[in-house]
Amino acid sequence: MNKVIYSAIFMLVVVCQSCKSDDPFTGDCFIQDAAVNITINMDLPEYYNLRNLGEFVLFDNQGHRGVYVIHNYDDLYYAIERTCSYQSETDCARVSLDNTLLQLRCGTFQADTFKSCCGSVYDFNSTFIGGPTRCNLKTYRVSKNGNSLFISN
Repeated sequence: MNKVIYSAIFMLVVVCQSCKSDDPFTGDCFIQDAAVNITINMDLPEYYNLRNLGEFVLFDNQGHRGVYVIHNYDDLYYAIERTCSYQSETDCARVSLDNTLLQLRCGTFQADTFKSCCGSVYDFNSTFIGGPTRCNLKTYRVSKNGNSLFISN
């Protein structure tokens, strides 16, 4: 009987020690805040393709490491921070859009080769699919008025 109790206590201690903090300021999911204020007129040639499902635009000068604006296949627009939610403070924690796999992946493309950082993978709506992360990517507010999109935090 004592062996069962000691085994249960041991397992409880092991499980509790393996848990990570979910506190957004000390856990793995913290992404530094940065100002985001984007207005997109989809009547302009450089943004016209955003009317089509699956199209995207990257704004390198917004957010912490850039912002993807994606017209997802659910016909909704998403503004997604490029900073990976797993160990976001590391230099390589940058998300890149992989158009062939229709995913966002932690790492960068160099020429035509993908160089992985942590291996985290996300859907076009910012939901994590796999890898070491357990958090979705940070998103920004998107509102649409006619052919204009307004993105902010």
